Amino acid sequence: MNPVIAVRAATEHGTPLVVVDEETMERNLARMAELARGNAVRLRPHAKTHKSVEVARRQLAHGAAGLTVATLTEAETFAASGVDDILIAHPPVGEGKLRRLGALAGRVRRLAVALDDAGVAGRVPEKVEILWEVDTGLHRIGTPPGRASVDAVVELVRLTGPERFRGLTTHAGHAYRAKEDAERREAAAQEVVGLLETAEGLRAMGVAVRELSIGSTPTVGLHPLEGITEVRPGTYVYGDANQVALGSQRLEDCALAVAATVVSTPAPDRAVVDAGSKVLSADLRVPGMPDFGIVLERPHLHVARLSEEHAVLTADGATGLSIGDVVAIIPTHVCTTVNLNSELALVSAEGGVRWLRVDARGWR
Repeated sequence: MNPVIAVRAATEHGTPLVVVDEETMERNLARMAELARGNAVRLRPHAKTHKSVEVARRQLAHGAAGLTVATLTEAETFAASGVDDILIAHPPVGEGKLRRLGALAGRVRRLAVALDDAGVAGRVPEKVEILWEVDTGLHRIGTPPGRASVDAVVELVRLTGPERFRGLTTHAGHAYRAKEDAERREAAAQEVVGLLETAEGLRAMGVAVRELSIGSTPTVGLHPLEGITEVRPGTYVYGDANQVALGSQRLEDCALAVAATVVSTPAPDRAVVDAGSKVLSADLRVPGMPDFGIVLERPHLHVARLSEEHAVLTADGATGLSIGDVVAIIPTHVCTTVNLNSELALVSAEGGVRWLRVDARGWR
């Protein structure tokens, strides 16, 4: 992100303003598409990061096989725009969600859900395929790799039939806890090896495993992907301060920033800007990322605190800021930042600004 782009857009449209550098975003899309092609895996990007029909279409144009989503609202929004191959990476629990899932299944060519309970799977509409979630280290949902997952999937197939079981999925989200690059690489290895070992056990039992699906921007490509069929990174499209701290993206790969104006300088070492927790994410700061973002071209500044409408910037010495100055902040977690905003300022290489809608904003 070129901070000049953010400041120029803010001058025209006011702050706080979420700005996307179109040229940087396109480089990110192309780079991940090439990584997938080079490893002979399908790319199924997680659209929860951008929640945008336009960005989804760009990902598909770069060769993505379909989309991963986190919510039914996302799935319905992208299906209405013509995306016909969708994985919902969240268990569909509750009658309301199951009704929506059934209706959605009739509108797309291919629909699957990820889950970890055979009872839940038994209630999923028949047209919906199932990926079984394997817990390879995140300890969120999923069954342990190996025997436990093999037994669970055998029971799943007994209840639902072999045709609906597509394969195995996992998410190495524990990579976000990595304090060193070696830990991130270990998480990537656990993700791949856990699925391969489980798939081997299932095939020995005569169960067909068509899909081995892994995710996570911090881990994709860090371990050989032989035997894996698809990858599901999401954050890569925009990047964020967490990815920079982890080493999975460079600062220059960050395509999204929040432009904010200095509204108060109450002390030489403290300034306040007009972008608080209602526009900047307060979520998920990884090891090595103590602040609520990175202030571009001002490395001496810390985004120390967030209130709803204010962010407090501090420095060890003088901030060097004056009232009216505009700064560009790379947020810690871009996915939640995007969901806080209904539209983003998309800036072209020529400097033109147009609005990029967050079409699938929300949480259901």
